[in-house]
Amino acid sequence: SLAAKSPNNIVHVILPQADPPEQRYLKAAERFNRWIEEGALAQDQEESYYLLEQRFFDSSRREHVRKALFAAVKIPEPGEQTVLGHERTFRHKIEDRLELTRATRSNMGGIFVMYFDREHALRKFLRQTDARPADLRAETIDGVMLKLWRVPADPVVAEFFSEQTLYIADGHHRFATAVAYRDEMRAKEQPDGLRPYDYVLMGLVNFDDPGLLVYPAHRALDPPESFALDDFLNSMSDWLTIRERQPDRLERQVNEAEGCALGLVTHSGAAHLFTLRADVDRKEFLPTSHGDAWQSLDVAVLHAGVLERCMGLEANAELVYEPDTDATLRLVRDGEKEMAFILKGATPDQIKACADAGEFMPQKATYLFPKLPTGAVFHRLC
Repeated sequence: SLAAKSPNNIVHVILPQADPPEQRYLKAAERFNRWIEEGALAQDQEESYYLLEQRFFDSSRREHVRKALFAAVKIPEPGEQTVLGHERTFRHKIEDRLELTRATRSNMGGIFVMYFDREHALRKFLRQTDARPADLRAETIDGVMLKLWRVPADPVVAEFFSEQTLYIADGHHRFATAVAYRDEMRAKEQPDGLRPYDYVLMGLVNFDDPGLLVYPAHRALDPPESFALDDFLNSMSDWLTIRERQPDRLERQVNEAEGCALGLVTHSGAAHLFTLRADVDRKEFLPTSHGDAWQSLDVAVLHAGVLERCMGLEANAELVYEPDTDATLRLVRDGEKEMAFILKGATPDQIKACADAGEFMPQKATYLFPKLPTGAVFHRLC
């Protein structure tokens, strides 16, 4: 749909099509360079930052506003702990993005990272958006209204972030790709100083931003062949309090429950709310070597405690990950999957704790909406 709307849509570059397929990265680079030659894209003549505002609605139709700062950030040197992540990366995904980076010699989109500014050191800088209309306005395909301001580079910003640890919210593969490309180019060129590829484009969001919402990805699955619901529920009774509920009210009840809470819906129409007993020792319940930060996650209780210990699923069992609750319920109601678990979203503090501890959260543990827009700002690496 995006490709059909405009020959200048960024999807033509980030998801290039070509025949033969191995030419797709070359075609992406040719198109990107043509946009520059034709003036569809223009290189700024001075050092700039870019302030982003995203206005959106959650599933309950409540409006939210999230603000971010786009900037090129120096990639940490080996051993530096200035950028921390919480997700495991996969080589085949990195290689795909690395091929695109080699061809275009650009960062196509920003890595979504979080930072702390409890003293509001950047408040005056960020409030430049109040002084004049935005330089760019757009509505994305998912209904998000965005505005972008280009502002002069301010030394206050660089000074502030020189003392910050940044936490990747979304974009772990982009970050790993940037590191790999930096290392590759250093080995090739043997530079005597910093080069553009020593930096990567990031979209920086304050941990305290009221629009920073972290959603869960619910899990839909088929249980083992020998599965019996009553036996399964009985096996968890020592650890969890189990109550019958209505499927259409389950998401709200999960989110309103104190502590660790999970919802279960089945194709038979049964629905249950699970809450972890207050006296349960998670180290005893969860058969894992992970530390406290990982064990504090509801999704960890689901995977290690409920699915693996009580249901008997393998750790790498096939699951469907779906952030939309209604879509998850439809999967079960229509019989595409026998059951689904409804989760709460992890908090930004939990993401930080796992990153600080060097713990990878379970796959698809977080879903951040909206994504940062790709196609508004690029960082050239040459």
